[in-house]
Amino acid sequence: MPELPEVETIVRQLSKKIVGKNVNSVDILDSKVVDYKVKKEVPFRINKVYRRAKSIVMDLDNGHVILTHLRMTGHFRYNSSGSFEVGRFNFDDGSFFTHHSIRKFGGMKLLTSKELVQEFSKLGIEPLSKEFTLELFNSILLRKKKSNIKGVLLDQNLIVGLGNIYVQEALYFSGVDPRKKVFELSSKQIKSLYLEIIRVLKLAVEKKGSTVDNYTNVDGAGKYQDYLAVYNKSRCPKNHEIQKINIGGRGTSYCLVCQR
Repeated sequence: MPELPEVETIVRQLSKKIVGKNVNSVDILDSKVVDYKVKKEVPFRINKVYRRAKSIVMDLDNGHVILTHLRMTGHFRYNSSGSFEVGRFNFDDGSFFTHHSIRKFGGMKLLTSKELVQEFSKLGIEPLSKEFTLELFNSILLRKKKSNIKGVLLDQNLIVGLGNIYVQEALYFSGVDPRKKVFELSSKQIKSLYLEIIRVLKLAVEKKGSTVDNYTNVDGAGKYQDYLAVYNKSRCPKNHEIQKINIGGRGTSYCLVCQR
C-alpha cells in the first residue's frame, strides 16, 4: 500500500498536470472502484489536489471533492492508457488522466466538504507538518506507553502516512528494536526516532517513493528502494543478518545488533 512519500509524490505530479483544467466527460469502466456519482458532476474544474494521510483529495469548483484511496495496486496515468483501467477523466483541451487498479482494493468517491471532514475526523497528526514536534510525539507515546512501538507508529489515528516500509526504516536508523514497548524506550531513543521519522520521510519524498511490488507514480518509478536499509533485505547496511518476524500481523525486518 502506498505510504506518505508515494502518495505525496503522486499529488505533486497531478498538481502540475491537472489543476486548473476542466473535465468535460468521465468514462467509468468499473463503478465498484470509481463512484458513478462523479460522472453526474460533469462538467467541473479541478481547483486543487492535495494529500491527507495516505489519501488523495481533488477539490472541485462545485463544492464537492473526489477522494481517492489507491490501496495496494492503484495508480494514475496522464495522457496514457493501459491495462486495468477503471476510469478516465477527459479535459476540454484534449488531454486526459486515467485511474488503474489491478486488485481493485482502492477507489474514488464523490463527497461533500462536510462528508470529507467526517471522513478525516479520526486521523492523527501529519508527521511532516510544523505541528509534529518532539513534545507532541512524546505526548502521543505517553498515551500508548504499554503498546508496542511499531504498532503505535502504524496507528493512523495517532500519526498518519507511516506504513510498514517507513516504520521499519525509521526504527532501524534510530536503533530501536521494533519489539519494544513504548515505556521501555529511553528519551534519547524517542528523540532519535522522532528525527528519523522526519528524515526518512523527507528523503523518500525527494526520491519519489519506493517502487516495490506494483507501485508506480504518474511519471514512472520511485527510487527510494535503493536506500532501504532493512525492508526486504537479508543484511543491514553494517552487514549484520536481518531478522524477520511478525508483529501485529505484519512482517517485520530488523537487526539484532543495531537495534536495541
